[in-house]
Amino acid sequence: MITKHYGDKDGLRVLSYNAIFNFVNSNRNYGKTWTFLKRAFRRAVKHGKKTIWLRMFVDETKEFKASVFRSSDLCKYCGVEWYDKEKNTGNLKQIGKALYCRKNNHSPWFWFLKMFTISNPDALRSADDVDVDTIVFDEYTKTIEKQKRFRGNVASNFLDALFSAKREHEVICIFLGNKEGFNNPFYNYFHIKAPLSSFEGIRSYKEGSIVIQQINNKPNEDGDYNRKLKAALKGTSYGNYIYKSEYKGATGLKTRKMPPNATLYVQLYINGVALKISSLNGYYYVNRRVDETKAIYSITSLPHHYRKERLLVRRQRQYFYAFIEALSLNAVCYDSEETYEAIAPFLKWLAV
Repeated sequence: MITKHYGDKDGLRVLSYNAIFNFVNSNRNYGKTWTFLKRAFRRAVKHGKKTIWLRMFVDETKEFKASVFRSSDLCKYCGVEWYDKEKNTGNLKQIGKALYCRKNNHSPWFWFLKMFTISNPDALRSADDVDVDTIVFDEYTKTIEKQKRFRGNVASNFLDALFSAKREHEVICIFLGNKEGFNNPFYNYFHIKAPLSSFEGIRSYKEGSIVIQQINNKPNEDGDYNRKLKAALKGTSYGNYIYKSEYKGATGLKTRKMPPNATLYVQLYINGVALKISSLNGYYYVNRRVDETKAIYSITSLPHHYRKERLLVRRQRQYFYAFIEALSLNAVCYDSEETYEAIAPFLKWLAV
């Protein structure tokens, strides 16, 4: 049980900054989804505005449609009532992946919310409507393990979805997520450094076009059950995530700085993050201080940002046997947990 609800105090405050991209991150179960579903319905009834609702994976979209759309608690919170055909009462009904509403029992129905999966941004062309003014990407943050399931670049896919929906009118984007991991693909794409896990508040970036709101909400610790649950999770990464507002992917990794006399091994560009790997006395050191005069290799597509960019292919994996051996001997050091998490796709490419 969470002591506060996002809509009670912080809801919609982030939108007062009039940014295009609005990121709202908190711990779990703070009511972010419900708050913006309520906003979608109210804007539909009052202004005829429509909302696109995105999830990352197909199974998430199906589960959301099956559970959230039919939640009696959500209907009560939003002040809506499901349509009763026999009585001709109610102002909400579902057809496929869309929600429809009407202003009164005699007015026509119109869709105000459609659900899509971000892996198929071209599908949003069917939602090309001048009244669409909001895109919500719900649960956009994922752990590094779940990010591996996504094929392609999620930030690029989202921008495809945005331009499919906006056409010639203005659309704002709202990202709702939990503090799942250090590496946020959207922050990397926009070259924004993630706020510290202890930060709480709102920050604006890039001339006010991007806003990040971070909330460190804590669960209710009253009662015997909640105290026992906290005790059981004490000292675990999930316990620190829930009760200390740390990132869920935090590992307690002991970091080490790269020695100044270490020899450059390779530089990588992975999902918007540039990494430098150097070696000294059998140890390998990884940080983000790349030398832009040296070659930088990518395992997916070239960033078109550096002068000497190269693409790694599978047959070149043989050149990294020494690094793979160092991984097996726990002889690879990282300057931060962000760096440790960022290199994960490269390790997957190495098949380790």
